[in-house]
Amino acid sequence: MENSITYPIKAVSNLTGLSIHVIRAWEKRYNVVNPDRTETNRRVYSSKDVEKLKLLHLASEKGYSIGTIAKHSVDSLRSIVAEEYQEVNQKSSNDNRDVISNDIEMSDYLRSSIEAIKNLDAHNLEKELYRALVDLSQPKFIQQVISPLLDKIGEMWKSGEIRIVNEHISSAVIRKILTSLIDNNTVPTNAPTILLATPKGQLHELGALIIGVIASADGWNVTYMGPNLPGEEIAAAIERLNPKIVALSIVYPSDDFTLDREMVKLKSLLRKGAKIIAGGRSVEAYRNALDSMNAIIINSIEEFRNELENSRN
Repeated sequence: MENSITYPIKAVSNLTGLSIHVIRAWEKRYNVVNPDRTETNRRVYSSKDVEKLKLLHLASEKGYSIGTIAKHSVDSLRSIVAEEYQEVNQKSSNDNRDVISNDIEMSDYLRSSIEAIKNLDAHNLEKELYRALVDLSQPKFIQQVISPLLDKIGEMWKSGEIRIVNEHISSAVIRKILTSLIDNNTVPTNAPTILLATPKGQLHELGALIIGVIASADGWNVTYMGPNLPGEEIAAAIERLNPKIVALSIVYPSDDFTLDREMVKLKSLLRKGAKIIAGGRSVEAYRNALDSMNAIIINSIEEFRNELENSRN
């Protein structure tokens, strides 16, 4: 599904270093890329479009006229800007060096993102995360950037290294990016449906959005129902939409006795045969209630993707 990933024009601007005005001007005058349109007529760009725009930007900085290179292929543009392109996308032919290089890149993404969070710099945080998205598939972006970044944010907050406002600003940026990825992923019209929510009392929603990105990247039709949802509302959505999977994110708190009651309520209301999956940092604290409703507990993204594959088959 990686080839179906698309980006809104603001993200493309952040990723390429080109202003939105320049991108639109190059499209209109030189037809450098042909973005698709959403149902609401918004431009969405493929990974290939983003790469070509980055290469054109590098070439223009070397002195090339866009009018003379606009029709060049990506491979041709790579040759034109070979020196600069290799500096920002250097790949080693040696497998071991590849691993080392990738680790360094991940550290760079995280280091830059953490610095932006400490400085309350939402713009640079968003820019760094979109930069990572260009180089990584969505599942790798989640596993290698977003998940460790959220862990680090939690550690910094507990240690007093950042304030609540830092955590709130970073959460807002991450939520925005994850939601846009779910919205912009293209899935077949007959794709199976997965419903996502956090149960009543669970206010942290990034875990649910993370699995939404993974599911949509794997070709599932994702309906996100939001945080803090009572059992009867989850049951109503299941009744109406008849999904194959209902995924519940349980992060914090881990000692809410009302959540057990919500799970009992949800169990009594279920009439459809949807599979219930539950995951998150605090999921084990509610295992008894989840076991009673035959929910499948997952502890990693790999386990979640396996469940998606098994359910599809």
